[in-house]
Amino acid sequence: MCCNGRVTTSETRRSDARRNHERVVQAAVEVFRERGLTATVPDVAARAGVGKATVYRNFPSRDDLVEAVLARQLQWFETRTQSALRDPDPAAGFHGLITDWFDRIVTNRLIHDVLRSRSLPGADRQVEGIVAAFDQMTTRAQLAGAIRLDVRGADVRTLTTGCAQRLVETGQQDEDSRRLFTGLILDALRP
Repeated sequence: MCCNGRVTTSETRRSDARRNHERVVQAAVEVFRERGLTATVPDVAARAGVGKATVYRNFPSRDDLVEAVLARQLQWFETRTQSALRDPDPAAGFHGLITDWFDRIVTNRLIHDVLRSRSLPGADRQVEGIVAAFDQMTTRAQLAGAIRLDVRGADVRTLTTGCAQRLVETGQQDEDSRRLFTGLILDALRP
């Protein structure tokens, strides 16, 4: 603000830039969720209601944009897994985690595409933390007698992500299919 209490032009530009940045990121999250890695910068710009130049001002390349969106998506997995670990009931925490992970993978095309391509640009440390927490949750559920003892966290992740990816590939993304296959996964893991 300047001395008479009015907002200066540079402050207005900065707040406009922050709003545009957030609009671009939110639009990118939506577009990449719907279209996966086939989404384009023009798709994101159109959804955000800004020009392509605004997107590129915020993210110099499409890869930078994908990385930012992927970081937000991975943050969801990290937060959800930590929440499951805090659940006082290990069985309920594990079942809720599997259900939510499965739904997220089936309904989020970007996650599906990234898992299929095995490409996680710049996300190694974040993924390691998620995997460690997931493995911890698996062990916690085993110690509580909620799941079989002969599986590892990697086995549970393979079962969950593999099944979710197959549903996406066959177009079975409706709620009934998700519920059925989540139940099959959880049944397969029972002791």
